[in-house]
Amino acid sequence: MRAKTPTWRDGYTLLELIVALLLFAIGGLALAGGSAVIGQALNADALRERAARIAAREIEILVAGCRSAASGHQSLPQIESDWLVSRPDSNRVSITQTVTYFASNGRRTDSYRVLRSCH
Repeated sequence: MRAKTPTWRDGYTLLELIVALLLFAIGGLALAGGSAVIGQALNADALRERAARIAAREIEILVAGCRSAASGHQSLPQIESDWLVSRPDSNRVSITQTVTYFASNGRRTDSYRVLRSCH
């Protein structure tokens, strides 16, 4: 009598399936973690861009009304805007604009300064 030789079946073993599922789970977690970091960065960039637009808009308004420009403050959701107007001489105006907002790494203040002649 001959010994029966084992027959091999096509397919994957249970261990191979568990390893594959583990690798997919690790990849999925890495993708989710990366997406969260990217989402936070996009939110911070959107807030920074909004603050810069507010500052630019206020500077444009002050420069347009150069002779009547005055210092002031504006509170907007998530952003504080302050501007200081001074006149070095009768034909020029100096505007210092600061916008303060809370970013992911804490409070941030951006400053802009403009010196323009009044026509």
